[in-house]
Amino acid sequence: MAGRTPRRRAPLGTRLAVVTGIALSVVLVTPGAASAHYGWIQPEVTCVTPVQNGSWTAVFGYRNTTSATLTVGRGSLNDMTPDRFDGTQVTRFSPGTRQGAFSVQVPASITTVQWQVYGEYGIARRDSGTRCPSSTELPADGNGMGVVIALAAAGAVGGTSVYVSRRRRDRGTPVPTAD
Repeated sequence: MAGRTPRRRAPLGTRLAVVTGIALSVVLVTPGAASAHYGWIQPEVTCVTPVQNGSWTAVFGYRNTTSATLTVGRGSLNDMTPDRFDGTQVTRFSPGTRQGAFSVQVPASITTVQWQVYGEYGIARRDSGTRCPSSTELPADGNGMGVVIALAAAGAVGGTSVYVSRRRRDRGTPVPTAD
């Protein structure tokens, strides 16, 4: 090993910037809403379930006729009516047909709920919709982003902890240890 100089690693901040740049490039290059065309995504009503207090549950699914997973953000191209339900709908559409992608709890005073994606509609009607069989497992509340957000937060906390620990070590500051 004589004559070889040890290889110096890039600072952590530089490495994090490179990883972030690569991740951002992947996100920007991945096809999203701009690549979707009219009629490729068809929202559908899977079924409706009455609840004893007079309210009801509308279960929505979709059909994506492309071979790619498409992303359509909430807004005028991916909208729920009445507006109080906007935000419950999915924004990522895997290829094929997906039953029970999400559900909404509807008060008795509202008789219809509609989901519009690229001008295509799925309309759930309390009184005339297909009833969900009793064995139907309803989708969990939310749009599935909770796990993604939790993983991102855990990664940020872990990365910060490693960074602080290394900075303390490099400065000669004692690192607290568990007794």
